[in-house]
Amino acid sequence: MSVSELLVVGVLPRISADRFAAFLREVGSPAAAEAHDAWSAVAAEGVDPLFALAVFWHESRAGTTGVVAQYNLRNPGATRSSRTGVGEPVTIPGRGQFWRYPNWVAGFLDLARRLVDPGFVYRQRGAWSVEQIIPLWAPASDGNNPASYVAAVRSFMAKHGSEPLGDVPLRIAWIPAGARNRPGYPMRPAWITIHETANEARGANAEAHRRFVHAGGGPEGVSFHFVVDDREVVQLLPTLENGWHAGDGANGTGNRASIGIELCVNADSDWERTQEHGARLVAALCRAFGLPVERVVPHQHWSGKQCPRRILAQGFDGFRNRVRTALGVNVEKPAIVQLGPYGRHVGHGFLEFWRQMERVHATLPLRVLGWPRSEEFSHDGATYQVFERAVLKYDAREQGEWRVHVALLDEALRVVDSARARGLL
Repeated sequence: MSVSELLVVGVLPRISADRFAAFLREVGSPAAAEAHDAWSAVAAEGVDPLFALAVFWHESRAGTTGVVAQYNLRNPGATRSSRTGVGEPVTIPGRGQFWRYPNWVAGFLDLARRLVDPGFVYRQRGAWSVEQIIPLWAPASDGNNPASYVAAVRSFMAKHGSEPLGDVPLRIAWIPAGARNRPGYPMRPAWITIHETANEARGANAEAHRRFVHAGGGPEGVSFHFVVDDREVVQLLPTLENGWHAGDGANGTGNRASIGIELCVNADSDWERTQEHGARLVAALCRAFGLPVERVVPHQHWSGKQCPRRILAQGFDGFRNRVRTALGVNVEKPAIVQLGPYGRHVGHGFLEFWRQMERVHATLPLRVLGWPRSEEFSHDGATYQVFERAVLKYDAREQGEWRVHVALLDEALRVVDSARARGLL
């Protein structure tokens, strides 16, 4: 991959949710009302929402022109098929088939999903950058001009983007594909794991550790996603691929479902500043993937190793509080947390139910429930919350304390209809 190529998959967002929404409002986009959820849906797939916005602008001036506007497709990529299975095909005279989505969030989610689906062309061909994606997205064989499209997307992103970590420099230097310490297994991040490099030698900074992993990661072939020092953050793996860093085996949750971050402890660095840079990186990852701060754990959590040694000695909750501060939330442990790509919150007994399932297996609630699609709401005297695959119910008249169960099918369908009618979905 050329260093001049602009990576847009497996990287941090280059636009905030607020700025994403502001742009759509400013240009009069019909997607403006769903902008924050659309940003979350794209970011949680590991795709830069700024790229999605650039494609949306290029294809239909953000939904205001062309077939997307004329046929109310709610299709930001003007795509002709669906990778999520949501929506329906629409035949347009003289243009062929396009896809119509039920809402803009579904359209943006599908735009991102097709770029990360291991069974689709983009991942199969290793297309991570604008230059690799656009010729597949808008091939010359369909009468497109890929070079012009690439230039337009890059120009848009340069104009409307910002540095992902503000004034903390972020350098992307991925381990080459095929290297023994870049295993390449697809990953949907569910955790963030904090390490310390344990190398206190002068000069053992982020660049030194970049060289280390690019040279193979030592006898054990270790790798991690980010390394942080008091001057910069270096990204070494895409956020959508696993690394070997957690010490819990080839199929362990730490290795296969967590983003590994190494904090440098070299003697000639500012340790306090390194921790702040690390906290800002973790906060950006939590925003992007919809992860609560409780999903930020020490290396010790997976393997029992006394790592990160300094932070554990200080108390790991202190580092989590740095992350909460970077996120702008109360440093007290929240009773309600945001989960997943739709910007929804889970609290009270529903959150405890989620955590009980996590204790059985880290990914169990995602497999059974999916991400929350609504906030809590009342219906016929009970409290409900709609998830992607189920509806949770609490009824104080029947159960007393917050004891939760999954609503029966007929009941769940009535609740979903009620939620839609009230604009909660």
